[in-house]
Amino acid sequence: MIDDMQVYIANLGKYNEGELVGDWFSFPLDEEVIAERIGLNAEYEEYAIHDTDNFPMEISEYISISELNRIYEQLEELPDYLLDDLDSFVSYYGSLEELVEHKDDIILYSGCETMTDLAYYLIDEEQSLGEILSSLQNYIDYEAYGRDLDIEGTFIATNAGIFEVLRIRTLPPLIPTRYMKKKSFS
Repeated sequence: MIDDMQVYIANLGKYNEGELVGDWFSFPLDEEVIAERIGLNAEYEEYAIHDTDNFPMEISEYISISELNRIYEQLEELPDYLLDDLDSFVSYYGSLEELVEHKDDIILYSGCETMTDLAYYLIDEEQSLGEILSSLQNYIDYEAYGRDLDIEGTFIATNAGIFEVLRIRTLPPLIPTRYMKKKSFS
């Protein structure tokens, strides 16, 4: 997926004059090549991103080439299965940078579509509760166990399967520490 990413960059001055001058570019982007191919010069200095292909996130029309390359480098660090639902993970972590930092803290259960599926997988395949006799398996409430997993853990359901986030993102305290009273227990 990452190898197929492209952006369509247009000469903004020409576009505003009613002429469409632009081209598709693959990553990493080279500013000199872009300038040459779409006619950027002293008269036409500005460009705009008019389209993307296989780019897994929304970007601004006026993002800089260096910022696009920085995003591309970060995306290269992520496994493909995270790129498929990138918006869910960026939303959870708050930024692409945080996601990249915590990419090793995410487990994909690809065959699972529901938390009940995950419960079956963990109990039967992974034996997370130890080895259970087949004569007792009919007495396990997989649906309830899946609900408990969902309540106690951090899971994100996507089209690729269910992801478990092992380390919860760090959030700032709700009340800044300077406003908290310190209690003495002496």
